[in-house]
Amino acid sequence: MHRRIPTRNQTGWASNQLNEVSERFVAHCRSVSLPVLDIGAAFGLASLAALDSGATVIANDLEPAHLAEIASAVPPAHAARLILIPGRFPRQLRFAANSLSAVHASNVFHFLTGPQLELGLSSIAHWLAPGGRLFVQAATPWQKPFQAFVPVFEERQALRAPWPGWMENTKEYSSHRRLSQIPPSLHLLDSQTLRHAAEAAGLAVEDAWLYRRRDLPASLFLDGRECAGLIAGKPRKS
Repeated sequence: MHRRIPTRNQTGWASNQLNEVSERFVAHCRSVSLPVLDIGAAFGLASLAALDSGATVIANDLEPAHLAEIASAVPPAHAARLILIPGRFPRQLRFAANSLSAVHASNVFHFLTGPQLELGLSSIAHWLAPGGRLFVQAATPWQKPFQAFVPVFEERQALRAPWPGWMENTKEYSSHRRLSQIPPSLHLLDSQTLRHAAEAAGLAVEDAWLYRRRDLPASLFLDGRECAGLIAGKPRKS
C-alpha cells in the first residue's frame, strides 16, 4: 500500500514507493564500479534499493534522524557498503573529482535557489566519473496547490527569465492546508530549466521530461505535468 511519510525537517514527504526516476537510478546501480550518492535520501527508500542492486551507497540527508533510520533498516549483509553523510547540499558536501558512478536527487532540487542549483550541478559534474549519471526528480508549477502560480511562471518563461519557477513566498500563491510541511520559499522546476542548468554545468542530457509520477497523491493532480525528470551524464574523455 502506498504511503507518504512527512519528513522530520519540514521538507515535504517521503514515499514508500520508488518513482520512475528512482527506478532508473537503481537499475543503473546494478552495473556501477564506483560509489553512488543519494542526495536528500530521507528514510532511505532509494538508498536501500541501490544497496540491494550491489552498489556502495553514500546516503546524504540534512536531517541526522533520517540517516539513523536508514542505518537501522539496512540488512547486515549490506551494512559495509553504506556510508552515511549528514549535511546540506550543495555547500556542505565534498567529494573527490571523478569519484562517483551516479548521483540521485529525488525531490531535492525544488528546495534550492537558482545559484544553489548552479553550484550543485557544477559540483555533481566534478564528482561524477566520466560516464557517470545524474538522476533528478523535481516538482513543477503544474500541481494543483500551485495552479495560481502557473500564469506567473509561464510569463517569466516567455521572457526567458533564468529561474522562472522561484516562489519567494509560497503562501502568496497557495493556501494548501499542508504548506507548513514545506519551506516558505520553493523553486518549482520544469524540464527545460533543468536541461539548461545541467548543460551549463557540462553535463550531457540524455532525457528531460514532464510527467505524473505514479506515487503522486491525487490532491496534487492538475494536468499530467506535475513532475519533472532529468537524466544526464558526464561525457567520457575523447
